Amino acid sequence: MRAAIFIDGAYLLSFLKKNNIEPKYDELSDYLLKPLRKSVPLDLLRCYFYYCAPWMSPEPTDSEKRRMEEHDAFMDEITSLPRWGVRLVKLHRRRDGNREYFEQKRVDVLLSVDMVRHSAAGHIQHVIVVAGDSDFIPAIEATKESGATVSLWYGDENTIHKDLLALADITHKIDWKKFPGKKIKDAKPGILSRLRSGSASVSSSGSGQPSGSDQRSGRDHRRRRRRPSNRNSSGNSQPVS
Repeated sequence: MRAAIFIDGAYLLSFLKKNNIEPKYDELSDYLLKPLRKSVPLDLLRCYFYYCAPWMSPEPTDSEKRRMEEHDAFMDEITSLPRWGVRLVKLHRRRDGNREYFEQKRVDVLLSVDMVRHSAAGHIQHVIVVAGDSDFIPAIEATKESGATVSLWYGDENTIHKDLLALADITHKIDWKKFPGKKIKDAKPGILSRLRSGSASVSSSGSGQPSGSDQRSGRDHRRRRRRPSNRNSSGNSQPVS
């Protein structure tokens, strides 16, 4: 039997930042598959990571260039892992009155399509999702109707929609003390830079305030949060507009 893993990158990274964890991505898929493998032999089809590149102004600032360099290094790390694929979407700049924020678009759509496509085609019998947005509910319903089971992993109760929690066949609250990685007590510049800078943690005004996507992924999960993604399974970047 086979499984596929679908990770909402912004959701996961918000908790790594919160808990000051430098993850070991090469151990993550085994960590997520371990509970299922206790009862059934299970092979991994692929682990999909949905994410987006940082915002770049027409004339990029030094900080924007630095964040892009960190992002490129991060993508190189992820795509070098066996059976990992990155699905990369674009970051959009938005305005709410006088407030400027950034929003990752089409992550829920892309993740949902991939999940339903693989399960409906019979490529996988188990789906593992790391996310918390209610936008994934229709896709999980369709996935279950295709005959696949759905395991949902989430960061904490404040960032998971109750209907999503009720719909999943199996749920796991992530134990950050056992999460594959190491705790960074005194994070030095660069060590957790991609967790702190992320794809859009600083607005283009340079105020240093978290972007809309960063704020929503960590606190207001009931509002629509669109995110990462589109590298295909071979690791080639294919941004989605």
